[in-house]
Amino acid sequence: MVDKNIEKTGAPLVGVLSIQGDYDAHIKTLRKLGVSYKNVRDGEDLDKITHLIIPGGESTTIRIVSQAEGYWDKLVDFDRPVMGTCMGSILMAREIENPSREGWGMMDITIRRNAYGRQINSFTEYGKIDMSDKPFEMVFIRAPKIVRIGYGVQPIAWLNDEIVGARSGNKIALTFHPELTGNPVFHELLLNSR
Repeated sequence: MVDKNIEKTGAPLVGVLSIQGDYDAHIKTLRKLGVSYKNVRDGEDLDKITHLIIPGGESTTIRIVSQAEGYWDKLVDFDRPVMGTCMGSILMAREIENPSREGWGMMDITIRRNAYGRQINSFTEYGKIDMSDKPFEMVFIRAPKIVRIGYGVQPIAWLNDEIVGARSGNKIALTFHPELTGNPVFHELLLNSR
């Protein structure tokens, strides 16, 4: 249930899951866009937001904390717009590989953790996105790979021939970090989702 004051004004209040990871980079992007945001640290915070960003970080940590604090199921049932980057895309998936786990099932995708190798194998490359003909800078940090997309999932970003971003309804999963590039196009895409 979204806060009634937000429903009256229609202004988005973007929650950024702020337990661990690079949530501050997303907050800086939202500030530049002039968007109201809230650090999400528990289940009650989830009730107060219109949109959610799940940042990069360590998926095992987020799994442990959200289950221990009792809001894993709230994330499974979260029906408002969501953007997950890197680790966020992992937990949004229906299936996770390496090791095999269940995610929140927000999108019918299978994603493989640490698919490009360790932290030392992190890299920056230019790929293609659906919203522009210009090359888009993509930062991959110990990044996952989308290895399967299912029903209702549309690719929206590619690195060479690999899908690195996908969308299903009001859910966006990116295996890279757009918040580290200074280009807010994916944050704007999230804000325009309902």
